Amino acid sequence: MRGKTCWTELHSPNVPAVEVREAAVHRDGLPILEGVSFSLGPGEALAVVGPNGAGKTTLLSLIAGLRRPTRGEVRIFGHPPGRHLCLGYLPQRSEAEWGFPATVLDAVLMGRVGQAGLFRPLTPSDRRKAEEALRRVGLGHLAGRRIRELSGGEQQRMLIARALAQEARILLLDEPLSALDAVAQESLLSLLRDLAGQGLTIVVAMHELDLVAKYFPRVLLLRTRPIALGDPKAVLTPEALRAAYGTALHLLPTETGTLALGDICCPKDGAGR
Repeated sequence: MRGKTCWTELHSPNVPAVEVREAAVHRDGLPILEGVSFSLGPGEALAVVGPNGAGKTTLLSLIAGLRRPTRGEVRIFGHPPGRHLCLGYLPQRSEAEWGFPATVLDAVLMGRVGQAGLFRPLTPSDRRKAEEALRRVGLGHLAGRRIRELSGGEQQRMLIARALAQEARILLLDEPLSALDAVAQESLLSLLRDLAGQGLTIVVAMHELDLVAKYFPRVLLLRTRPIALGDPKAVLTPEALRAAYGTALHLLPTETGTLALGDICCPKDGAGR
């Protein structure tokens, strides 16, 4: 069975790619996420930042249609989320099975299954689209390599290529910079900025505050409830950061501005990271 197609001609005109309206998620009567609202059009990118347990992963799962809000609603191109082929969700890399004996091209071809359907064999056209997706992310030369042999940055690029092969127009990425070195982090963020420039809508949950202002025009600072939303210079102020991180954040004045250092030992909430 095919998933819901998400071609532009099937969408209502002039609606956001992603719209979140007063979304809330409660567990055992306690709020994991509360009162989140924003909208993104094609080509817009949003960084979602906040401490562990702030609700970043929960927000991405709502947009992806993996869970339902307790209150409020989410719309993808004007429709409820869930099984949209135009939406590619990349969970944290630790959740993937990297020991599986597949090549990079094999893994990216899996993105074509939704378009082709489970019971139709993949065609040369599907292969060409997967190869083109690999070239777009700079991995065309690694198509025959085993996925377990990739570096962390290459693994993230491969997952993005799979979403592009799926013909996704929206990318959701949960902490894609985790365990990457500084060069790989900047390279991946440059790729995401380029994809946004090509019209994709990007939502990234991340911790790296020093990179947010450089690569994202909009930021949502979250601690269960939104602390601030907007331009990074207006959002990532000392006052707002202290409201979000409390004693887990240390602000150090430098010659180029304020450096924010977060404690790495903050407790995690498995349902609402």
